[in-house]
Amino acid sequence: MKTNLLLITLSLLSLVLTTSAGEPPKPYTGSAEFEKLKTLAGTWQAKVDMGQGPMTVTTQYRVISGGSALEERMFPDTPKEMVTLYHEKDGKVVLTHYCMLCNRPSMTLVKTDDKSLTFDLAKDSEIKVETEKHMHSAVITFVDLNHVTQNWTLFDNGKAQEDHSFQFERVK
Repeated sequence: MKTNLLLITLSLLSLVLTTSAGEPPKPYTGSAEFEKLKTLAGTWQAKVDMGQGPMTVTTQYRVISGGSALEERMFPDTPKEMVTLYHEKDGKVVLTHYCMLCNRPSMTLVKTDDKSLTFDLAKDSEIKVETEKHMHSAVITFVDLNHVTQNWTLFDNGKAQEDHSFQFERVK
């Protein structure tokens, strides 16, 4: 009896594997907000002054993991490189920002309109808000297909300290 059950199980497993082996996986389609974020795929640049004179900031976006995540690399291939991963959790867009401040704030989409997505620190983030300097919120504004603004708010000692604003243009 055990041998028959094993043969039936192996046959079913073989059938499942052979019927799906030649089919490419279907790309992930998320919420309208997540799909809007995926349109950022490519390379972007902004001219900014972060207190040390004007500089060019490059940011690269890649849609990864079968379309279920968006990877953002700011200052790629430099010691200041930061990575932000966007994905959906329970049907809502979330992000984890791997910061040059050596921490990982997690944020949740809290507000959206036709042009912008507003993220705020998630309740389950590892950040110690009262004592740890961290990025606390971010607003991404889609100006048009080739222009995007990002505004990140830095918190220190539990309070907003400064905004870091970037006006990105798509590199063609």
